[in-house]
Amino acid sequence: MLTWTPLRLARARKGDRTRERLLQAALEEFRAVGFEQASVGPIAARAGTSRASFYFHFPCKEAVLLDLQWRVEQSVIERTQTQRSLRAFLIALVDALIAEEERFECEDLMRDMLAVYIRRPAGLDLADQPFPLMMEVGRRFAAARETELRAGLDPAQATHLFLMALFGAFVGLPGPFSLRRDDLLQLASLFLAEPIPRDPSES
Repeated sequence: MLTWTPLRLARARKGDRTRERLLQAALEEFRAVGFEQASVGPIAARAGTSRASFYFHFPCKEAVLLDLQWRVEQSVIERTQTQRSLRAFLIALVDALIAEEERFECEDLMRDMLAVYIRRPAGLDLADQPFPLMMEVGRRFAAARETELRAGLDPAQATHLFLMALFGAFVGLPGPFSLRRDDLLQLASLFLAEPIPRDPSES
C-alpha cells in the first residue's frame, strides 16, 4: 500500500524545493477548480514539472491535503501551547482552527483537508501517520483524566471520538467556521467535567 511521507521526514531528501512547488501549485489548482475536479497534470504544469515528479513526491492528490493538514495541525498546536487547563486548551483549539480557515481564504479547501482524515481514502495508509493534533489532544486528555476530563472517559478513546466529531462538525456544518463557534464549543463541552459557557470570556 502507498504511504504518505510527511514534510518533516522529507526535508532531509533532495527535491524538497520541487515538493514545495508542487504543494503550492496543488493548492492553487484546488482553489481554482475545486479539489474533486483538480487533476495531477495541471498541478504539475503549474509547478513547472512533470506528472512523474508529482507521483515521486505524493502518491495521490489526497496526500497533498495530508501534508497540508500536518502543517495546519502544527500551527494549531503552537497557538494552544500557552493554555494550561484542558478547558482553555479546547477553547483555543476551536479558535485556532477557525483562524486557520480564515487564513486559507477558502472554506471548501479546509473542509476537503479535514474530510481526508474522515474518509480515509484508498491508497493512503493513515494508521502509522503522524497526526500532531491527535498526539497533543491525547496528552492533554490523559493529563486531565482525574481533574477536568469527563468522568468515566478513557483518554485514548476520547481523543479519537473528539477529533472525529470535531472534524465531522467542521466538514458538515454550513458556512464559515466562525459562525459555528458556539456549536463547536458545546461539542468540546461533552468531554469536560464542567461545560464551557455559551459565550466564554476567558481563554
